[in-house]
Amino acid sequence: MDELEFQKRVSANPRDLDDEVLAAVRANPDFQKIVDKALAFEDSLVSLIEAPEAPEGLLAQLLSIPGNDELESEKVPQAHSNVSPIRAKKQSYFQYYSVAASLILAVGIVFSLNFNGGPSSADIVFGNELLAHLHHDIEEIDDITNGETYEILDLDEINFSMANAGTRLVSYDGTQGFDVRSAKPCEILPAYQSAHLVLKGSYGAVSVIVINNSPVDVKFSIRDERFNGIVVPMEQGNMILVGEKNEDLNQYASMFSENVEWVI
Repeated sequence: MDELEFQKRVSANPRDLDDEVLAAVRANPDFQKIVDKALAFEDSLVSLIEAPEAPEGLLAQLLSIPGNDELESEKVPQAHSNVSPIRAKKQSYFQYYSVAASLILAVGIVFSLNFNGGPSSADIVFGNELLAHLHHDIEEIDDITNGETYEILDLDEINFSMANAGTRLVSYDGTQGFDVRSAKPCEILPAYQSAHLVLKGSYGAVSVIVINNSPVDVKFSIRDERFNGIVVPMEQGNMILVGEKNEDLNQYASMFSENVEWVI
């Protein structure tokens, strides 16, 4: 069984794999990774659409997606029937991948829908959590963007906060002109440690977040109605940079990539 065929069969329902697919998994460790990603995405999507803060109408839109057989038989769009949440829980959420992805894109994530290119499904959900965290800290971000007085921090103060994520800045020399106005430990994912720095950028506050979770598969972009950002895999975790729409984040990514050291 080639990889493309394997992906198609796993995506149909990763929790109900037939004997042939299971045999392929046992014979190829890379196939096991595909199954793991599919299961992780399904779990994350279930959590997203059942969470109290899920976007209004998300569950209904997911449940209204026709199955493959229905899509093939329909020549014109048909009205969708209402489906109860009880029925939804019995179905595989992974069959809703394409529409769910487009809905997540609306609140922030830019990604590729294939397994071989772009971030994984788990990375996509991670990006969404990052944007949610920024909006949780929006008051401080707005203050710095609007020019409120925040004391410029020195290297020791910055590293005190970064130690929470097992990182530190090797030197502050490379960041002259990009003053760090805030540095504090933060929580984005409960099982991992992270730290959030806020700089004064060209167009407002720029957030630099380091977190010691598993590095993402590839560098990718995140965005919403206000922010643009990038998620950068590093040696033992990830670095995330987020700023206002017109902010050039690449200069900060280069600067911090050269100066951040993992000490865990």
